[in-house]
Amino acid sequence: MKKKILMVLLATSLILSSCANNDSKKEKEDLPELNIGVMYSADIIPLAVMQENDMDKKNGFELDMEVFSSAKDRDAALQAGELDGVFTDFIGVCMYQNAGIDVKITGSTDGDYQLVAGKNENVTSLDECKDKSIAISENTLIDYSLDYILEQKGYDSSYLEKVVVPKIPERVEMLSAGKIGMGLLPEPFATIAKNDGAVLLGSANELGLYPAVSAFLQSSIDKKSDVISNYYKAYDEAVDYVNKTDVSKLEDIIIEDAGFPESLRGSITLPEYRKNTLPKTEDLEKAIKWASKKQLCSESLKAEDLLVNIK
Repeated sequence: MKKKILMVLLATSLILSSCANNDSKKEKEDLPELNIGVMYSADIIPLAVMQENDMDKKNGFELDMEVFSSAKDRDAALQAGELDGVFTDFIGVCMYQNAGIDVKITGSTDGDYQLVAGKNENVTSLDECKDKSIAISENTLIDYSLDYILEQKGYDSSYLEKVVVPKIPERVEMLSAGKIGMGLLPEPFATIAKNDGAVLLGSANELGLYPAVSAFLQSSIDKKSDVISNYYKAYDEAVDYVNKTDVSKLEDIIIEDAGFPESLRGSITLPEYRKNTLPKTEDLEKAIKWASKKQLCSESLKAEDLLVNIK
């Protein structure tokens, strides 16, 4: 009799355990997904940390961070409805609107663009660089950021000779080989160039420009506002974690998930990441004005119509 009772209790325990496991599995499977398209850069490090430490799941959703090798592929996925949102920039959002893709800015990221001169240019400041060649991508944030930096320093856009080189790795190679005098580069490419001897002359963030943003389709905002709100809670948690953690303890994540080359191990520096906030309306207005002059968006586009505060 005792053996029968023990067997019944054991069977009951196994059933209850199985039910609990199934419930746990179901609960995990039922977490809403948030699909965000990004490209390798320093500003996706909080997302990588968020995933690595399950901060998304702790906040009631599952982050699917999809890394693209080109902006064209990322934008195609967004237009096809395969993504809820993207890490992009002021000019990118203007162009989305012009293409009929209703994307709204819901936050800022900490992507910077560093102005560097080649190792053989023998310059230490922008004042010494008149008429030097600089590799850029035309009608993009790089182009806009360069004009912004020049304006802040008291020069017009013709101060440097702009040479269109669409691919960033090619710009770095040309800079290293002395085929181009200067470059305006995001991370990790800026650090790669500086490690090769390039001289830092300034950056967009240093001059108060934070043009990199997180943005979501209006349709995703309508359907997933609670999920996006939880995403920003997890994002702020990840920012706190990154800011308080020695970079040496984050290098594996930075290299494996954020696209930094192994050769930078031991020399990686990170910015002081900011918790999520909307960009300044006046900064976005300046970018829209520049983009409309380049016929990248309508003159009637208003900054306040592109900003959505997710609470």
